[in-house]
Amino acid sequence: MIRSLSKIPPLLLLLADSPALFARLYRYDWYNRPLLDWLDTLHIGQNARVLELGCGPGRFARDIADRGIDVTAMDRSARMIGRATDGKSAVSFLVGDALQTGLEAGSFDFVLSASLVNVVADSSGLLTEMGRVLKPQGIASVLFPTPEFDGAHAERLIADYGCGFFAAGALRLWASKAQKLDPSEIVRSFEKSGFQQANVTQYLDGGLAAVTGQKAAA
Repeated sequence: MIRSLSKIPPLLLLLADSPALFARLYRYDWYNRPLLDWLDTLHIGQNARVLELGCGPGRFARDIADRGIDVTAMDRSARMIGRATDGKSAVSFLVGDALQTGLEAGSFDFVLSASLVNVVADSSGLLTEMGRVLKPQGIASVLFPTPEFDGAHAERLIADYGCGFFAAGALRLWASKAQKLDPSEIVRSFEKSGFQQANVTQYLDGGLAAVTGQKAAA
């Protein structure tokens, strides 16, 4: 018990330092594997231009760029972007608002966001902006927690991944605090925003879902 309690202060310190927390979480398979599987599902070619909105400290954007893809990544937090730009990277990192990016219309082949549509105040505004910056027939995709991601689901993941104290605590906290969305509702939002062929893919044993849709041709 004392040994466990001795590990709580570092966890609390990381919770107070969001860039460091998300950078550390990305080391864990249960955190990075759904993101990389999502990326694989999208089949993004090397000639594509990709925008990631809500990029955090930039580890996922760097992994996309490591595949030879042209990546622009944006986050409203200057601290997150400061962490993302700490070191050489092929990614163009920007501080900005996902609802009003200020980026040129019709300039990206793919626009991605992870755990953003479930926390922004205006999810329809996010989808509208994603559509605005996409080229005709471009692809938008959002990844988010589902109602399946509850305490019992977190405990199964902790057992399946053999999580230690820190990772288990992070998973339990995520499951208890995350804002969760019904994938069918996001499909309807995509359709209302003018996207075609909206579909759902599940990750992390159903705890996460991605909705992906295509912008109409010009």
